Amino acid sequence: MDTVHVVAFNGSPRRHGNTVTLMNWVLEGCQGAGCDSEWIHIADCKIRYCQGCFTCLREGSCPIDDDFQAVRSKLLEAQGIIIGSPVYGDAPTAQLKTFLDRLCLLNLFVYLFKDHHSVGVATSGVAPTGGVARSLAILFGQPSGFIGATTSSRARGYQNLGEYHKKNLPGKARALGRRLVMDIRSPRRFNLPLREILMHRCLSQAVLRPMVTSNPEQFAGVMSLWEENGWSQIISTRKNRLKGLSG
Repeated sequence: MDTVHVVAFNGSPRRHGNTVTLMNWVLEGCQGAGCDSEWIHIADCKIRYCQGCFTCLREGSCPIDDDFQAVRSKLLEAQGIIIGSPVYGDAPTAQLKTFLDRLCLLNLFVYLFKDHHSVGVATSGVAPTGGVARSLAILFGQPSGFIGATTSSRARGYQNLGEYHKKNLPGKARALGRRLVMDIRSPRRFNLPLREILMHRCLSQAVLRPMVTSNPEQFAGVMSLWEENGWSQIISTRKNRLKGLSG
């Protein structure tokens, strides 16, 4: 049986906090199902803000010299991604958001993680966690699922998730890790949430593809990545349609 490679990408500024505890339970499930793994901690990375220069669309990569490209490459090399963050103001941390800002524009046109499988993880004191965990899972591949946990109580205030948690939480997280490895080995046909499939498909056909093929110089990097992914038929079909209209 082929070895499955899973990356745990921790978006918390803390290396040993509640988010890592919950992510580690998911990772234990992956390891029990047979995988090798590695951690990326956003706190160890130097990632600068997006400059809005659109170079990624023209050239297929970001021109800023920092750790972004190395982190993106490690994620792309993985088959499975466990992505986690605390919830700050109903969103991921600022550190992770900075990485996502650098990623999202090119990813919108190319969908870099279309062949990956993912699990989203989120923790908070009292805020809902499901929305952040779900959106992170969708961004980084075909979601095997998502999981969240709140880490406070009236009696103890904010507390350590490793010591105080719902009895079934570790088992639920480990089961999700096993599901991730199983999905990598035997992908389900429809794994993305249907709403997101339809929204992205409609956006691609109605707006993104025509925009790219009508402006080849502006989107040269996107078109190059399309060709690498075997999507050159999209380009030629669109060119033929434009030629037919002009003729």
